[in-house]
Amino acid sequence: MRQSLLLSPLLHRFVRRPLHAIRLGIAVASVFALGVGWYDMLRDMRDAEQDTMERLRVQAIIQARAAGEAVEGAIGRFDLALRALQTAGAESAAELGLQGRIIKAAMSTDLLLQAFVIGADGYLTYSSLGAAPRNYLGDREYFRTLAATDEDRLFISRPVIGRLSKKWSIQFARAIRHDGRFEGVAALAVSPEVWSSRLLRFEANPLDTLTLLDGDGYVLLRTLNVNEHLAKQAPGEREYRLHPERIEGHYVAHGAVDGVLRLYGWTRLPSGLVMLSGIALEPALEPLRAQRSGTLMRVVAASGLFVFAIAALLIALKRYERAVRRLGEREEHYRSVLEHMDEGLVVVDADNRIVNVNPAFSAITGFTQEEVEKRPVFLLSRGRTLDRAMSELSAPSSSGHWEGDFEGARAGGTSYTGHAVISTLRNASGDVRHRVALITDVTERRRRDDDIWRQANFDRLTGLPNRALFADRLDGMLRHARRHQSSVAVLFIDLDRFKPVNDGFGHEIGDLLLRQVAHRLLGVFRDEDTVARIGGDEFIAVMQGDDVEAGGERAAAQVVEQLSQPFFVEERSLQVGCSVGIARFPVDGDSVEALVNAADRAMYRAKNGGRGPWSR
Repeated sequence: MRQSLLLSPLLHRFVRRPLHAIRLGIAVASVFALGVGWYDMLRDMRDAEQDTMERLRVQAIIQARAAGEAVEGAIGRFDLALRALQTAGAESAAELGLQGRIIKAAMSTDLLLQAFVIGADGYLTYSSLGAAPRNYLGDREYFRTLAATDEDRLFISRPVIGRLSKKWSIQFARAIRHDGRFEGVAALAVSPEVWSSRLLRFEANPLDTLTLLDGDGYVLLRTLNVNEHLAKQAPGEREYRLHPERIEGHYVAHGAVDGVLRLYGWTRLPSGLVMLSGIALEPALEPLRAQRSGTLMRVVAASGLFVFAIAALLIALKRYERAVRRLGEREEHYRSVLEHMDEGLVVVDADNRIVNVNPAFSAITGFTQEEVEKRPVFLLSRGRTLDRAMSELSAPSSSGHWEGDFEGARAGGTSYTGHAVISTLRNASGDVRHRVALITDVTERRRRDDDIWRQANFDRLTGLPNRALFADRLDGMLRHARRHQSSVAVLFIDLDRFKPVNDGFGHEIGDLLLRQVAHRLLGVFRDEDTVARIGGDEFIAVMQGDDVEAGGERAAAQVVEQLSQPFFVEERSLQVGCSVGIARFPVDGDSVEALVNAADRAMYRAKNGGRGPWSR
């Protein structure tokens, strides 16, 4: 009875909320399936890793054996040649030279650096390379070792650097004896770099390496980074050094130079040397890692799909209801934003016809939604700027964004300066669905910008460019003249007798006179020329072209003539005149400052009566 009472609330909960029971069952099943999948995956990974490592161990030892056999074969050939050189060295110089030539012809010249003989005194007596400077080699280990023993043995040296050749070499040496007396050493110098390169055929991967060591662990050959390892000793804890009685073995270690993790298999050769085959584990285990990744993805995908498929279905209705509510709230929010935003908003379709506008648009243009709906967008712009912008956005290479000013049209026939930011909305297939334009009335802003620009660049009294704008235009003309090898003329104009007018009749009369002077100067020069007032009664003009020398003189003469005529200001006849100085680019200067200064000096020469009312 008590058990039934305890179960009844739980049963009631399941009956009242059956989806909860289903979710619980799915969760338990998912955990079970996930556990089974992960167990299988980890077991497969462990087995695969053990199999792969065993295969790599076997492969490393096989590669070491194969490379070792090749090395032993090469050593046998070297020793055969060395014995012939040893015999010839005990006989005569002629026989020695003959054997040296035979050995040199029989062996690769890049592998065999030289065959040579050292006399009992330690000095070089013969070299297959020909005559060489007197070279003492009696301190070499192979010479001292062979001289100290009566045993006829092959000595394989550690790599040494030749005193004359400055190249690495391994010396294969045998003692020369005659009637039991030590008469020197016959030796072959073999290139470890070339010999190492011939072992590359035994490797399966560029990061694999084959290394030949002597009995003390010194590196004789190495296929990877050979010069960085030659004559260096392997760590003392290596198995082939700790247990010289063992023939083969393997271990895993990081490369001392490149840090690559490798599995090494080694074998001891009949000559006493040790051949190591190092297989880089990173590329060798790459297939295993790919298999692990695939297994992991399969298990995770299966578990995830099983767990989340039903769970997603159970929460779909609740999410749907929540999404509908949020969508309504978001739509209301966007509607409120569009209705209260300051920028006008225009939505057009793929055919550039207006679909919708907001109240701010109507406030800017005076057009209502009904008046512009389904109408072409160019009606909103004079000059069809917006229509061309929409056409540009239709081009395949378009970024889908355009921004710029345009002359907008208002409902009453007036116009305004507008700024539009247009964005393209596309569907999933990439086709244009709509374009949205944000429009702002910038009439006053542009007018203020224009006023500020004019105040900064034009003389308020005469309306001519001021000194700053003149210098900018002259600099541009100079750059153009340099590119096209043309000329530029600068005319410095200074009014004569202006101060008496200004002092006698007042500044207002003087200002009116300056305006008339500016007007006459504009009549003298061409539209492409620049006439500027640079201060007080000083004016300056700049001309560009191929004939500015003659044109500048003609213009100077016309300026003098025009400004010498009477001026009628407030019913007064005023007589002033002027002095003009001319400077030319590149004759008189190649910069703005240089040309202005040159023209100023020429003007003073004219004013002082040098050569007339104008001067160069």
